[in-house]
Amino acid sequence: MIKKQIILPTLLFATILITGMTGCSSSKSPDVSQGDNSGTKVSDTNTSAPSSPGANTPERSQKREAIRQQVEAVLTPDQVKELSAKLQQGEKMRKAVFSLNLTAEQKTKIQDIFKAAYPRRKG
Repeated sequence: MIKKQIILPTLLFATILITGMTGCSSSKSPDVSQGDNSGTKVSDTNTSAPSSPGANTPERSQKREAIRQQVEAVLTPDQVKELSAKLQQGEKMRKAVFSLNLTAEQKTKIQDIFKAAYPRRKG
């Protein structure tokens, strides 16, 4: 009598486990790819948005170029040459600009350009 009380729940539990495991790997699931590319890929469904904040999209490139032109309008010709050289070496725009020997007036104008171009998001 005791054996029936132990065996029946054990069989039931084993059946549930096996069914659950095979159910998770079923090829009938629409979001699971089984190597034949029949599943849905996340990258295929969301092609309109950039994949990361730092993605190099044409809009971002245009925005950076516009900001660069505004900044260069504030700089002297020598500073523009120095800035171009630093950017060619891969230095970030903000770091390259503020590493130049800027006057107080230039710093203020450039900070205003950056603030207008990249406003801080709140909560």
